[in-house]
Amino acid sequence: MVIKSGSVIKSVGGVFTVMSDGVKYVCFAPKKLRYNDLDIVVGDKVKFEDLKRGKGNILEVIPRKNKLVRPEIANVDVCFVVLACEPQPDLYLCDKVLINCFQEKIEPVIVVNKVDLSRDTVAVVEDNYKGLADIVCVSALDDSVKQLCSYLDGGKVACFAGQSAVGKTSLLNALLPEANGATGGLSNKSGRGVHTTRHSSLHRVAGGYLVDTCGFSLCDLRDIRSDELRLYLDDFVTVSHNCKFNSCTHTVEPDCAVKSAVERGELCKARYERYLEEYNELKEFEKNQY
Repeated sequence: MVIKSGSVIKSVGGVFTVMSDGVKYVCFAPKKLRYNDLDIVVGDKVKFEDLKRGKGNILEVIPRKNKLVRPEIANVDVCFVVLACEPQPDLYLCDKVLINCFQEKIEPVIVVNKVDLSRDTVAVVEDNYKGLADIVCVSALDDSVKQLCSYLDGGKVACFAGQSAVGKTSLLNALLPEANGATGGLSNKSGRGVHTTRHSSLHRVAGGYLVDTCGFSLCDLRDIRSDELRLYLDDFVTVSHNCKFNSCTHTVEPDCAVKSAVERGELCKARYERYLEEYNELKEFEKNQY
């Protein structure tokens, strides 16, 4: 038996494409191999039996260093959270992706795409997230997209995250023309993005790897307690040192420095209001769990 190691670069219906030493293998997990009760996902590093003729059986999943929920991908270094002027940016969704990144120790980078159409979104993004993450303004139609390559240096693995139709596949096509992924636009009926990427896949780009991912409109926070949510907002944490209570959740407590900073305009009011929604959502989930 010849055992090899590789990375899962594509997963479709229980069939996994594994890259090992520059060679692609079509692999299976006949015993429904699972890792921590979760299916094998793109980005997983695995050991597999070489069955010859480009086929293999996955035997083991090497422990992950992290995992994103949406998009579902493992062993990520950087997450490009893509927003655009159309469809209308869902900042509530963006908040949750950022929290997931901070929780998993993944570097988030907010990418404002389609700036050739409008730069209005740039001001909104800066008002909400300046100082929390790098903000990069790009268009898939010019060389500005090459700014993303610097985040891939040293073999880093990066993924796209965001709504459908924000231009994730267009950005990948601009960086890697041979990827030639299908692109779509907005649905005339709903005004929402049309899904064009059906399965996540990993590509070699510049000095690292980039994962093209499916668009999504929902992202739940389920592995974070409501009273811990505050710990994943760095600017809130910095201000909270002046709160009366060390365990202040910045909701109903008196003498809350975060609420005072919001009132003075030092923290983004819209993002604080979304934080309250996220907090209450987690509280409701915890109440119904028991």
